[in-house]
Amino acid sequence: MKRTNIVVLTVISLMVLLGAAYFTQNSDNSTSATQANQIWVQNHSPKIGPKDAPVTLVEFIDPACEACRAMYPYVKEIMNKHPNDVRLVIRYVNFHTQSEDAIRILEAARKQNQFQTVLEVLLAFQPAWAPHGRDGVDPWTFLTKTKLDLNQAKQDALDPTIAKIIELDMTDVKAAGVRKTPSFFVNGKPLKLMHPDPLLEMIETELNAIKQQSN
Repeated sequence: MKRTNIVVLTVISLMVLLGAAYFTQNSDNSTSATQANQIWVQNHSPKIGPKDAPVTLVEFIDPACEACRAMYPYVKEIMNKHPNDVRLVIRYVNFHTQSEDAIRILEAARKQNQFQTVLEVLLAFQPAWAPHGRDGVDPWTFLTKTKLDLNQAKQDALDPTIAKIIELDMTDVKAAGVRKTPSFFVNGKPLKLMHPDPLLEMIETELNAIKQQSN
């Protein structure tokens, strides 16, 4: 074989290898970005906000948790500030005695497209139905003035698949290292300081980075 042919074949081989490496690197980056955006998100999880939002905010929430109640208005404010850019994904945490009943109510409400309304009612009246150290009021009591069909909801709340949802979410609670609620992940990155300002800052930092990449 002539020397010229050998050189040409060598150059072509190098180009193929470099091209494969480039493709692999970009595929890995794309996969990592997808995984970061979908971390801890399950098909069964309640979701609020546009499906194509650039920021996925995952909240591990216990409906009977006082800190979750305190943080929710700020989460709602952030969602209102970025209605097209943030998608909230709810993961259930079953840490308190009253938590499972509340989760069952929320899942029943979701079947009637009343999830967010019922969540806000439950959080608003949480001190009454989830007090610490004593029995609380039946949480269904506070839903009589909502649009919820209570008879249907009470039947749906007994659905055995809800127990499976709680089990799956608690598995991810352990996998995510969640030990307290609420816990937040912004595109897969954990919020380290539980305060509205760092949460908003994380979200806006993500949005700015995505905007710069698209320019």
